[in-house]
Amino acid sequence: MFFLRQKVVKMLSTLLLALVLTGTSALTVAAVLLITAALPRKNRRSRRAPALGGGDAAFLFAGEELIDTNDAGAALLTVLSAASGGRVQSDWQRLLTHLDADFPDLGSKLAQVAADHRVKLLPDTTPDTTPGPSSALELEVERRGDTLRLRLIDTQAEGGMIALDRLSYRALQAELALLRGLIDSAPFMLWRENSDGQVIWANSAYLLRLAAQTEISTWPLPNLFPQGEIGDPQRLALVDPATQGRNLWFDVNRTSDPAGRLGFAVPADEAQRAERVKQEFVQTLTKTFATLPTGLAVFDRTRRLQIFNPALIDLTGLEVEFLLSRPGLEGFLNRMRDKRVLPEPRDYHAWSRRLLDIESYSPQAEFDETWTLPDGQTFRVSANPHPDGALAFLIEDITSETRITRHVRAEMETSQAVLNQIDAAIAVFAPNGHLVLTNRVFSLLWPAADEDLLTAVTLPEALKIWSAAGTDTQLWQRIGALARRPAADALPITGEMQLPDGEPLQIEARRMSSGALMLVFTGEHLRKTASRLAPETVSDAAKLRASA
Repeated sequence: MFFLRQKVVKMLSTLLLALVLTGTSALTVAAVLLITAALPRKNRRSRRAPALGGGDAAFLFAGEELIDTNDAGAALLTVLSAASGGRVQSDWQRLLTHLDADFPDLGSKLAQVAADHRVKLLPDTTPDTTPGPSSALELEVERRGDTLRLRLIDTQAEGGMIALDRLSYRALQAELALLRGLIDSAPFMLWRENSDGQVIWANSAYLLRLAAQTEISTWPLPNLFPQGEIGDPQRLALVDPATQGRNLWFDVNRTSDPAGRLGFAVPADEAQRAERVKQEFVQTLTKTFATLPTGLAVFDRTRRLQIFNPALIDLTGLEVEFLLSRPGLEGFLNRMRDKRVLPEPRDYHAWSRRLLDIESYSPQAEFDETWTLPDGQTFRVSANPHPDGALAFLIEDITSETRITRHVRAEMETSQAVLNQIDAAIAVFAPNGHLVLTNRVFSLLWPAADEDLLTAVTLPEALKIWSAAGTDTQLWQRIGALARRPAADALPITGEMQLPDGEPLQIEARRMSSGALMLVFTGEHLRKTASRLAPETVSDAAKLRASA
């Protein structure tokens, strides 16, 4: 009985110890739970918040200031800084510029993220936009208080690593450095605009010109040139403060780009100066043409009228409206034909075709005609093709000139007819010694002095011939000296010579007021010769007077 009581007591003791241990453990767990529940909420959230680690690029900003990033984010910022070419930008600006192609207007979207919220932005793939070069990206945004956490997720990162050997990597780096150097050393401005027309990248030439124009204090950069259409070149000017407001001219063009638009501005000062000189030259020519009495019509290579002057209207009577409509050469000739300001050729079609195809019909590529119109007007018309295919058509009114020429010719022929009635042989030598005028009696006396040889006979040659034919050589020496004296001091010289047949000739040499030398040969047999020529000479003179 005693032993039975001891076993019971021992069993109760073991059971009590187990209960104590179990209770102690439960109390410990409860205490831990209570302590955990009593910990600050900030510590619990910091343990729940994901760290800036992992393979995705992550950034933590306070405002626009970067306060933390992981290795992938730091590597991306390093690449973006190198690509900026040393331009002054914050990490925030570089990152937003880089992501603008995939997430347009990212700055506004980030500002709309509410506090203590996390959102995921997807690339813009609307039909009217072109996906950016990294359209497989997603951007996770989380705002906590004053901080903004950005996580750039590459949805194709898994299994998407590209392995390069060292030589290939070096070649890529060299090519990248070369391209960057070329862009920054280019003598023209190059920039990139986003979909809103803001400048999000520019080369050194653009930045230098921008720094000369204004102080760079904002990002995106100011646009130096107004917006223009893609593929529509423009010539625009910038005022250069360094040269007291002189204009700097540029040929500006824009092309489409997956990230927006690319802009190019090539210096065009020389081209603008050349065009201005050309324009001034054309204006000068236009003013000159306007004062010319000669009608001018210039046709281009397609034979369309491009330039005409007022004299053309006055001479042809063509309507200004018709000329301003830029007619073709054939229409121009047809209208002149209707106005009766060109003579009617036997074959008008062949004649006009010859003018239209002047380069083919004329070996010298020239057209020169004199038109006598029914109303008595006379036009000298010429057409000269130019190397560029243009054709200059000139119409000159030579009516007065033609009348004067006819009158002068009639007067000269009348004077010649009068001289031919004189019964003496007359010869006139110009101051340069050339024989310029004779009459018929002289031609009969000295047959060598034919009219066709007038310009070939000189005074020294004639004096030599006459000296050999006569006996008084002193006479011809005195006449030669008379031709060399000033006309005011020269007195007439007279003398006599005998022809080989014994006939005497009286000679008189006299200087004229014009400096010419006139020699007169008279004799009895010359009078008989002149009497036979007189009726014919008088008839010729009467005809000349009637025609004049």
